[in-house]
Amino acid sequence: MDNRGRIVIPQSVRKCVGISENQQLMVIADSDTKEIKITPVGIKGETLMFRIKMTDHVGSLAKIATVFGKNNVNLVYGESVIIEKDKTAIWTVIGARPKHIELEELVAILKKEGDALEVFVEVLEK
Repeated sequence: MDNRGRIVIPQSVRKCVGISENQQLMVIADSDTKEIKITPVGIKGETLMFRIKMTDHVGSLAKIATVFGKNNVNLVYGESVIIEKDKTAIWTVIGARPKHIELEELVAILKKEGDALEVFVEVLEK
């Protein structure tokens, strides 16, 4: 690592795991285990982060995941956190901008069919 925090991945390692120049990588840091995971990401086009507030009940996350699946939204990362036990949780997912449905329509379906309480969408990269 250099003095600016950049990490150099040796060519032999890049070849071994199939990382090519200008490829998007996902960096996940785990503060508990003090580990960093670097994973190649195959997202083409715009990368979005969805932050979805839902009820903390059995099956809530599955309902929302089903909406993403039915609408062909490719998700590459997800993390759920309970905000208040048996009341609310937040699921943060990263994926590609859907091609066959407008974001506003997807958000409406997540609320109606997925029972999402709130949905925030942020563009991470174009």
